[in-house]
Amino acid sequence: MTLKTSGISRPSSIIHANFFFVDIVGLSDPVTSTKTQIKKIETLNNTMTDCATFKFTPRDTKLVMPTGDGMLIGFLQGPELPLNLAIELHEKLAKYNKAKLPSETVRVRIGIHSGPAFVVNDILNNRNIWGPGIIIARRVMDIGDDGHILLSARAAEDLRELSDQYKQIIRPVHDFTIKHGQTLLIYSAYGKDFGNPRPPTKGSYQRSKLNSEIIKSRKTTLYPLIEVEMYIKDSKSMLTHYKRIYEIQNISDNPINEVLHGIATDTEKSFSELNIKIYDENNKPLKISSINVDKPYQKEFTSIFSRPIIKGKKGPRRYFVLEYEVEESEGYFENYFGINCRKFVITINNPRHMGSPKVYVVNLESDEIKLSKVQPVVMVNEDGNERIIARWVKQDIIQGQSFRFQWK
Repeated sequence: MTLKTSGISRPSSIIHANFFFVDIVGLSDPVTSTKTQIKKIETLNNTMTDCATFKFTPRDTKLVMPTGDGMLIGFLQGPELPLNLAIELHEKLAKYNKAKLPSETVRVRIGIHSGPAFVVNDILNNRNIWGPGIIIARRVMDIGDDGHILLSARAAEDLRELSDQYKQIIRPVHDFTIKHGQTLLIYSAYGKDFGNPRPPTKGSYQRSKLNSEIIKSRKTTLYPLIEVEMYIKDSKSMLTHYKRIYEIQNISDNPINEVLHGIATDTEKSFSELNIKIYDENNKPLKISSINVDKPYQKEFTSIFSRPIIKGKKGPRRYFVLEYEVEESEGYFENYFGINCRKFVITINNPRHMGSPKVYVVNLESDEIKLSKVQPVVMVNEDGNERIIARWVKQDIIQGQSFRFQWK
């Protein structure tokens, strides 16, 4: 395959580029005639060259390689260029497909990744590109279904750091296995007129690590304080905003670099629908490095601390904050403690007509539920009499204990 590389004079070089990989979905279907296949490839090529991002990017800052049923483009500048091109291409193909029969439509999937590659001469002395950046971009694309714009974690995080707009349209999906058992955290870009909001159906890797990680963490981690703030926005749907604060103390000789989070829900939710935010004691967002479970009622994901937590290191207390929203349709919240906690505080702010929740002690082995001897202290919200605040405090909680806060 010939590489169009105007402006690159070296016979071979290592580059770092932002790669855009696209192919036509279903082109190899044996039912599709050769004439139709050719027309679809020509349509993709013509539509691509009509996109402003492609048209106005200087030739000497982009690398183009046809792949038969699609193409690879490497942008040497601008991490946002592959995504901008993907959005443009989707919008233009949507207009093209409107007046076409299903068999005539051009449907694509796109993979985006930033990484290194080599510019090399092939046997005919034509310049080609090859390398890990291209391989990952291709494998990210291969995970996708019709309409997906998928990004590697590296490409996604670079863009999400650029603007809040990118944070709104680029959302983490979960881990996927690719060739040789490698696992990648995949992001999906979608909006009103582009992308596919449904999770990809290929290669998902959803294996719970929660139990094994809890066992490991018992040897390394202590929670001096856990605070949970619940704000019930709607008493009918029980839409609740959670803010969970975990102070962390390292009790091992090894640094703590990451933490595994688990969220169980009563309502079917995808990861992106929970509007999850994670940040540290300096209000700095924590990077999500893995989403190993994204099931309707269960989420597990790992975040990385910006600096490790070291045993015995003096200084301000270290903690992280996890925020999300979900409907608690069963009318209760239950907190299980997998690790020892010196002090637990929960504050529940809800409409006054709901009353104060009752606190129960849950025996997970026998499923026995007993009313706690200590119940929440109730206060009227200072903002008015329409809401009340219930506060419950528990000291010296031992791993394995569980408490339920119930309205019904």
